[in-house]
Amino acid sequence: MNADEHNEPSGARRPTANDGPFTLTVDGEVFAAKLRPEEPGACDYDWVSGPNKGYGFSSFQWVAYPSIQDRAGSPSALEPITVDEHRESIRDFLSQINPETGYLGG
Repeated sequence: MNADEHNEPSGARRPTANDGPFTLTVDGEVFAAKLRPEEPGACDYDWVSGPNKGYGFSSFQWVAYPSIQDRAGSPSALEPITVDEHRESIRDFLSQINPETGYLGG
């Protein structure tokens, strides 16, 4: 799949797990993103155009609560991140890839 084969969501959009998987192109690389419905703030990215089939990464959004009572009072405190923030996570992942192996690290 290349960048011309899919429609990408706009940068300010905040996709949710209910929207289903979506595809993003970052620096010429194509990724399929899937938000986990059972884990708000968690997303799995499959590097579709990468050199290693099935390779990708996951990201997690965390919220710090001052107390357990504050956490109990706001179960939906995680606002879905924007498409542009998903792109930034992908860009960070790509910056760590060894160009010779296509995997993370040196």
